[in-house]
Amino acid sequence: MLVLLLVCVIGLWIWAATADDRAEGKARADMRSAAAARQEELVGASADGVLDDSEIAQVFPRGKPAQGLVRIERHGPEVRVTAELLGIGPGVFLTSETFVTGCFTFDVTPDDHRRSAVTVTELAVENEPQSACAAAGVPSPSISPSP
Repeated sequence: MLVLLLVCVIGLWIWAATADDRAEGKARADMRSAAAARQEELVGASADGVLDDSEIAQVFPRGKPAQGLVRIERHGPEVRVTAELLGIGPGVFLTSETFVTGCFTFDVTPDDHRRSAVTVTELAVENEPQSACAAAGVPSPSISPSP
């Protein structure tokens, strides 16, 4: 009986010690899923061969704590969009949710004759604080539980 109690206590301790990592992992997965969804929205928005600023702004709305659209750069028909996205994971202990933000670039090559190409790159990671979002005044990736 004592061994069973000890196994339960150790298991509970391990579960509690890894709760933050699990919540962060789920929030990061949600953030990357949001990036993939934005990629598809950009493909649809550029299907006519043109991608204007208003179409881009609709794809990347501002949402606290993420800033959404940060920058639009144009090089001929190609467009580079830099945006900070939000991921939401489960809460840890007394919090209701865990938030993670990350910075992404979306390189769009519009083509009205075939499917537009959109390449996504994640920029803001903990070991790369000088990303495009940080250079634009966006804070580096953060994890914050909601109150």
